[in-house]
Order: sequence, then C-alpha cells, then structure tokens
Amino acid sequence: MFGCTFDDQDDEERALESCKQSFMFEPRHSDFVFPSLPLGIDSKSFVSQHFGKDAKNMQFRKGTTTLAFVYEPATENDKGGIIIAVDSRASSGEYISSKSVMKILDIGDRMVATMAGGAADCQFWTRTVAKYCTLYELREKSQITVSAASKYFANVLYGYRGKGLSVGSMVAGYDKRGPQIFKVDSDGDRCQLRVCSVGSGSLNAYGILDNHYKPKMTDDEARKLGLRAIMHATFRDSGSGGVCNLCHITPTEKIRLPPFDVSKLYYEFAEELGKDIVYTPRDD
Repeated sequence: MFGCTFDDQDDEERALESCKQSFMFEPRHSDFVFPSLPLGIDSKSFVSQHFGKDAKNMQFRKGTTTLAFVYEPATENDKGGIIIAVDSRASSGEYISSKSVMKILDIGDRMVATMAGGAADCQFWTRTVAKYCTLYELREKSQITVSAASKYFANVLYGYRGKGLSVGSMVAGYDKRGPQIFKVDSDGDRCQLRVCSVGSGSLNAYGILDNHYKPKMTDDEARKLGLRAIMHATFRDSGSGGVCNLCHITPTEKIRLPPFDVSKLYYEFAEELGKDIVYTPRDD
C-alpha cells in the first residue's frame, strides 16, 4: 500500500503506519509549480493580451453574486446559524458559459467557501484549503476553526499576489467559537463580517440586506431574505443569473436546499408585495 513493500504482517503494519505519518503533514503551496508558458512570455501579460479589455478573443470579464449572513434564532423552534446564497451563472463578458455552476464549495462538515472571480482559480485553491483542513483534523484529532481555515486561505493567496489570480471568496462555517464568516480575496486580504456579499451584483444584494436584515430572525425569514437578495441581484446585474443555490449551516448540521428558479421567485415576491408586473394602459 502507498508503494511500500513488506514481507510479513508486522512489516505491513509498520510500513502502513510509516506511510500514514509521511502523508500527514501540512501542505506547502510553494512546492506546487504551475506549467510554465514558453520562455519570454509573462503569464499576466499573456492573459491580458488574449482575454483583456481590448482582446479580440473571448473577454475575461466575470460576473456573480454571493452572500452570507449570521443570524440568531428568534424562537425556540428555530436553529439560527449562517445562510449562504449564490447565483449559478458563469459568464465571460457577454458570453454565458454555464447556467448551473455550484458556487458553494465544501471545505468541511460544517464549513463552506463561496466562489466569485475566476472559476478555475476559486475551485483549485478551495480544494487546496479543503485538503489542508482534512489533514489538520487527521493530525490534531480536532476540528479546525473557520478562522484558521480562512487564515491559511489568505496566506496561500498572498503568496501569489500580483500573479493574476482572481479570487473573491467567503469562508463560512460553524465551530466551537460559533458561526463565523471571513471574506478572503486574491490580494491576501481577510476580514470577519456578520453580513457579507461578493461579486458584481453585491451592491444590489446589499440594498436588500441593509433594509431587511435583522440580528434575530426565524429560519424561514432568513432563507427568504437570502433568496430575495439573490433574486434582485440577478435582475439588476447582467453577470448574475441562473438559479439560486442556498445553504443553511446550523450548530449541528449543514443543510443544502434545492435550487430555486429566480424567475419564479420574482413573481412570488412581487405578488407578496402587491406589485404589478406588467403595466396595463388605461382604455380611454
């Protein structure tokens, strides 16, 4: 196993234990080397030339809306915790490459990271963080905190600052310190927030969150708030769309809800507010 050879049962156990110990170390991002472009070509200049604002090929412009907020239960029947809501559109300028991207990525049993920016960058580095968290829990026999996971994420991205990465993520989860949300970006910046939104549609989402967010809410109110904010962002931001994926992290579990069609949500919320969808001119 693991490329080890052995002659008897004792040797097998010793070899297995030795291999386990050799694999249970902290991953070092500096050991990873990306495949290089031909000599004389800078990666950042190459991406700017072929996918920049003046490029003739596909535009490398992004668009998305992700949000998360912490709330306390309003009644004894509510669970409280964290609501994470995202859209599902992957765009590159005017081209919509996918309508069903899952932008809530698992890091642990009760921890997730959202995806905003370059899809490949977010997915690759989120998996690196998830690997680190898994190895930490195997080695230390305890759950890693959201703060430690986000700090490692920020340190990794800081090491590649200025290399052209595009990552805007939120690390959200529930640990022994309670519910926590940390915003992390490709410059290595990291800050803790109770209400956070990232992406091109974040200003539209903040408009809804600032008006309707309350520190104490029922679970149903919190979920509806996340859906409402994403729905408005998809209708006001051309880079956001598709369906709304929602995750609810409670003190005991992580609940993933089925996707919600934002078009249907628009009509539902409009009917709830008594708002006319279509203007009917008067027949004079």
